[in-house]
Amino acid sequence: MPSLDRRRLSRNAAKETGMKRKCREDIYTLVARNRLRLAAVFSLFSALFLALSGMGVYLIHRLMRLRSGFWPVLLLFWLAYLLFAVLYYGLGGRWILRRVATLPPWRTDRNLEDALTASKLGAGLWKRIRLLEIPHPDINSFSVSLPDGSYAVFVTRGVAEKLPPREREAVLAHEVSHILAGDTAFQSVLLRLVGPGDLAHLHAAAASSGPGTKLPLALLLGLAVMISLAVRGNANPSMATYLAAVLLLFALLASALPFLMHRLMRLFLDREREYLADLQASFITRDPEAMYLALKHAAEDVRDVLVLPSNLDAVLFHPVVDFTSFRPFRTQPTMADRMRRLRESFPELRF
Repeated sequence: MPSLDRRRLSRNAAKETGMKRKCREDIYTLVARNRLRLAAVFSLFSALFLALSGMGVYLIHRLMRLRSGFWPVLLLFWLAYLLFAVLYYGLGGRWILRRVATLPPWRTDRNLEDALTASKLGAGLWKRIRLLEIPHPDINSFSVSLPDGSYAVFVTRGVAEKLPPREREAVLAHEVSHILAGDTAFQSVLLRLVGPGDLAHLHAAAASSGPGTKLPLALLLGLAVMISLAVRGNANPSMATYLAAVLLLFALLASALPFLMHRLMRLFLDREREYLADLQASFITRDPEAMYLALKHAAEDVRDVLVLPSNLDAVLFHPVVDFTSFRPFRTQPTMADRMRRLRESFPELRF
């Protein structure tokens, strides 16, 4: 009998080692895929913009029956839009993330701090992570990447009040897994391109609207003033109409930047990121049952729902609608799917 027990333990250890190796390989593969997705998003957006802007300027040029000046105007159009996009990304979303990084320390639950510390130790992660507690009774969490290279993990008060210690650690380990896999950085790029939405209202210190939300409007107004001054000194009314039409096209494409990037990000986000984060969290905590029960209790807690803007829905630990039907971006798996995948990965889970 002792020899049988040793063989059984050896087989279980070998199985766990193999699954852990597979999980790590999947995490590294996911990081590489995330980078490819970002490149694909920017490439596809660039192709769409070049096609739409070129077609629009060409149609305006033909309608005005101008014989020359198409390529200089189009090249200037592209350079102006490139400057707009760089400033929008570099200053707009960066402002809210910087505000998160410089917020004064929040009074967070000690149990949540202990769970985050245990998750970081289990994952061997030494990067700085700010724990920010959201005063909401829902069981939920999400994470963002900050400009200084650190991370912020938002956790609702419901995680501390409604879950036992091992499940709290599983929820925090899930967020740490997203950080390791690069999902958090991917989502932060989306946040900076699409806009923070109501993220600023998660705490009174970040509740006021800032320059990030006003940047596109300020750029468009500045460009309109510059072109109007140039047109005022031009005696040719057809040229004034032409410049006004080009400005209108620029304004339409500039206002479409968040929408187009949002749609493309929705298209390229990956369902597997949630499964892999659950699996990785199970190995970080060495407690797949806790991960399973945390999913189950979060799914059953439908009385309190944390509702965030659509560009943040896909990073919530728990979908915001109900147990089975919520599919933000058509990529987020249901809690039932995630629980089923955990049972398939860990057959010893008997529920």
